[in-house]
Amino acid sequence: MACSEPPPELTCVLFPGIVKNVDKAIQCLGGIRNISQVYSQSVKKLSLSFRPEDPFMKKIYGECRKTAGVLLKVKIKKTKIDNELKKEVISTTVVGQVKRIHKFESMCDFQYLPIQREPSGAYQCILDKIFPSGLDNFDFMTESGPMHIVPSTFTRADRPYNYAYTNKRHPEKTEYSDKVLNIHRKSRVIPKLKYVFSLTNELPSEPNEYCLKRINQKIKLQPQVAQELETVKKMFNERPIWSYNMLNYQTKYRMAVLKLILPCVAVYMPNGPWKQLWVRFGYDPRKIPESRVYQILDVRVRHTAGMNAMIMKRDQLTQFKRADRDRRIEKVGVDDGCNPEEVEEGAVCFRPGIVPTQRQMFYQVLFVLLFYKC
Repeated sequence: MACSEPPPELTCVLFPGIVKNVDKAIQCLGGIRNISQVYSQSVKKLSLSFRPEDPFMKKIYGECRKTAGVLLKVKIKKTKIDNELKKEVISTTVVGQVKRIHKFESMCDFQYLPIQREPSGAYQCILDKIFPSGLDNFDFMTESGPMHIVPSTFTRADRPYNYAYTNKRHPEKTEYSDKVLNIHRKSRVIPKLKYVFSLTNELPSEPNEYCLKRINQKIKLQPQVAQELETVKKMFNERPIWSYNMLNYQTKYRMAVLKLILPCVAVYMPNGPWKQLWVRFGYDPRKIPESRVYQILDVRVRHTAGMNAMIMKRDQLTQFKRADRDRRIEKVGVDDGCNPEEVEEGAVCFRPGIVPTQRQMFYQVLFVLLFYKC
């Protein structure tokens, strides 16, 4: 008796909707190419967009899970006798065995449509007005357009969850005796001047005494740090606002040294127009119109053809830097002057011919050389 071949292995995609047109359903999943990439890469999630032509659509992502199932092909004969529909199974065939399944269980009700209400009350799509058709020129940057601002994040969690509501504003702290081990880790209290952006509050004008004490102790152990401190001060006198990457790119100083020097020279802004930048003490960019060139632009590269091979993801870049650092240490040693923390030009400057190091980068307007020349 001849042994039959085992059925092929299949991957199931549980589409969250009624599929009437298979081509449109595949287009919502990103096309055959995107489905093939997800199938070949087990870590990547399958994305779904109900409006593939809308770039502002918030996609939902499906989880890939292992399963054990069988896909059957069943032929049914339908006959109608005396206004009664009877069904009869003619044949049943095994098409394949299902080993993986993609399920979409996240929420998809947070959407911002690119539409504008007209005086007549009707709504009109403004996608052509707010989205450039090409990169031939930059006239769209100077022309006025409709106001359509999409929030950076819609929700902190993609899936709904039960929230434990309580009337207590602050949870009760559990006191431990001396004999019981305290499992709560105390946070490291290192004073660092952070200025939450506001239009009324004044900026700090002096560094923290703790930071000055730390840098003086470092200078006693390593006298060359004093020269590095003077170099950074001179750079802030020439330009009042700097980013950490630009300082590292120009000075080639180590991260540990810059972490000690920067709090003694400038104040850090975690948000606002000068997000993630260091502002010199005594300089208020809100009162000086010329400081607009130091503001931050959020540059993001879309997932176009071939972009995956040119720009790494954030997690892939971290793994690459870690592996590259290990290779450098094994090759030249730790004490040979190798600096694995060196910043590339694509991380601080955006100009023709330079590819960003990541898909999302924060550039200062001063160093976006497409429409500003310094």
